[in-house]
Amino acid sequence: MVVVILLNYNKTKYTLECVDSILKSADCDFKVIVVDNNSETDEYKLLQTITDERVIIKKSDINRGYSGGINYGLEFAKLLNPGYYLIMNNDTIIDKFAVKELISTSKKYDDKCIVSGKVYNMDEPDTLQYIGQWCRNYKKFDYPPYIRDLKEKDTGQYDTEMEMEMLDDIFWLLPAAVFTQVGNYCDYFFLYGEQNDYVLRAKKLGLKMIYTPKAKIWHYQHLSVTDDDQKSQRIAYWTYFGVLLLVYLHLSVLDFFKFYTVNFIKLVVKSIIQFGSTKQKTVSQPMLYAYFYFTIWLFNKKPNKGFNPYSNIR
Repeated sequence: MVVVILLNYNKTKYTLECVDSILKSADCDFKVIVVDNNSETDEYKLLQTITDERVIIKKSDINRGYSGGINYGLEFAKLLNPGYYLIMNNDTIIDKFAVKELISTSKKYDDKCIVSGKVYNMDEPDTLQYIGQWCRNYKKFDYPPYIRDLKEKDTGQYDTEMEMEMLDDIFWLLPAAVFTQVGNYCDYFFLYGEQNDYVLRAKKLGLKMIYTPKAKIWHYQHLSVTDDDQKSQRIAYWTYFGVLLLVYLHLSVLDFFKFYTVNFIKLVVKSIIQFGSTKQKTVSQPMLYAYFYFTIWLFNKKPNKGFNPYSNIR
């Protein structure tokens, strides 16, 4: 059996569409756990209109963020003793054969892997948004995506199954044995970076990251956070805070110090050059905040409760 885990926070309309697509999945036994991350009352009431017995709704009494919300769902999912866990973004529509193909691919690797597939754009459904990443420089944490512009026409150029250096959990399948080995998402992350951390932890255990072109999903870009405002200061802060966390957790002390120091100097120089400009306010300033609060975090290393200088996630 597969247990699908979705996280909902005040985007119930999209969650309902996502759940509906999952329920159409062919040739597989599954349950769906929808974690509501303490949405507004009307949003939660709308979520409760789901009546299919295969769907289980679990309401959190606080906004646990992405990592915390997924972990909350995983704790309930474990009680069902599934063979696989499928973690998905709620702003997606999944192909009815995708779950079957993910499982089939996983079995080819004796379930010693994490498997994902083709991610298409919702607004341009024949264009690719993401398939995975390769590694250009591990010490600089440089993992360029194969899809560079987020809207690459699918002409069959990625129709070969392959091993990836990095995957995103827009949707990915975790065999039960993999989850047992790797464990929950790291609670140092609130939003952004948690999937990279999970991949790196899994790879250290010898597990593979596999892309299959046969599993397909359609995804809105950043809808769950900013209603498609990709230049949000909130995103810039969380993204770079996550990068600093990843470098700290996965590089050597020396490589971390080099990354921290060199990039901080570059950032300060750029911020001075861009002072007063829109770019400085939307990119450089949030990154400086990320450095400041990350440096404070180094001295306490507490779980991330969602603090963001640009207000809480909507």
